[in-house]
Amino acid sequence: MDKRERDNNVVVVDSNFILLPIQFRIDYIEDIVYLLEGATHFIIYQQVYDELKAKQKRLAKKGKNNKFRAQFEAGKRYLEMKRQEYHISFIDEVKEKDETTDEFLLRKVLSLKDIYHHIFLATNDYELRKKAKQSQISAIYLKQKQFISITRV
Repeated sequence: MDKRERDNNVVVVDSNFILLPIQFRIDYIEDIVYLLEGATHFIIYQQVYDELKAKQKRLAKKGKNNKFRAQFEAGKRYLEMKRQEYHISFIDEVKEKDETTDEFLLRKVLSLKDIYHHIFLATNDYELRKKAKQSQISAIYLKQKQFISITRV
């Protein structure tokens, strides 16, 4: 990898961001690319999809699955559509048995931080953003249900 690639923006996407296009009518990929400027690479781990599938199963058991399933499917379609225009990678990696999805994402972002100069975690989870900040990881989140915001460290 050359210096130019190391200077790319890398955004690791959490599960709650995948639902944004349908929940809040937000084109978060385009907004993030605009805000970050320069080459931007998005990463979605299989663990994120697995977490959403598990939530879908829990809701199905309660008979409350239809709305969430529609949001999840729309979020996946959005990513597939954006994949034609932007650099989006789907990586088939999942968490270890003894770690949470949040711990997995923090671990993955920290390992990428050793490679790339500009690494971000896109999440609306307040606690995860707090942990990211403590780990010197910049975060991207939705502010006031309509604006993409970036907290840089």
